[in-house]
Amino acid sequence: MTSKLKIQLLLILAGVVVTGLLCFMPRQKSDVIGSAVAQNEVSHEGHDHAEGEEHGHMTDEYANRLDSADLEQIAALESKANQVADVNTKLELYDSLISFSIKRNVPPMVAKFTERKAEVDPTETNYMLAGDNYFKAFRLSKQKPKELIQGAINNYKKVIELNPENLQAQTAIGVANVEGSSALGVMPMKGIGILKDVLNKDPKNVNALTNLGYFAIQSGQYEKAIERFETALSIDPNNAEAYIYLTDVYLSQSDVKKGIETLEKYKSLVDDPLVKQQVNDYIKEIKNKNNS
Repeated sequence: MTSKLKIQLLLILAGVVVTGLLCFMPRQKSDVIGSAVAQNEVSHEGHDHAEGEEHGHMTDEYANRLDSADLEQIAALESKANQVADVNTKLELYDSLISFSIKRNVPPMVAKFTERKAEVDPTETNYMLAGDNYFKAFRLSKQKPKELIQGAINNYKKVIELNPENLQAQTAIGVANVEGSSALGVMPMKGIGILKDVLNKDPKNVNALTNLGYFAIQSGQYEKAIERFETALSIDPNNAEAYIYLTDVYLSQSDVKKGIETLEKYKSLVDDPLVKQQVNDYIKEIKNKNNS
């Protein structure tokens, strides 16, 4: 597959998963400032964080998005959140910090304050969202700092502490260990092993199957990838992501017929006319390329 076609396929895939970015957004709570997610640090009750600690490793990469007035506002809200005793007020202050971080488009700060909020309201959902936000921040970062991927794993582990049977968190830890292996200084197989453990517990876990299929593509194990995706689709025939990845596999193997068939199946699941048009254009370009 040419790089141009590959980019188009990735854009279609982005359309499949773009809603995941909404996890950054706080849920609305009355008309104050949305509720949200989670939070960070281990113990910050009753004391302020040291200067510069609040932005840590992300400062240099996102420095141009925060001016001195922004930093002052963050520091004031954070100091108040650290000192206030009332839980609801503390949560609303973290909501404000999360919303502010979203507006300034600083993903590591979104993750940090969702983690802080989770420590105030420690639920599986909140810690899971904190982990997801750290993972998104890691993926979006050009520098790929260890602190972000480690933050994701730490929060997923807190989910498992609350519920050892939470396979979503276990799968997320596996994926994080594979994608963050270089930053963490571990072998990718550590994460693959965790994903296989999830499948041992739940052979029909579509999330684990899809991720294992994706990583099989990355390592050139196309037959294994096809097997994983087909198993996932036998369990969940509406898994759009699996269809897109299967298309990638078939086109990488120059199996144009199956690649187009898979795209057509994916298109049948889509309601968005813009995405349908993208798929039609992509199919047309594949055919033109192979007829030339």
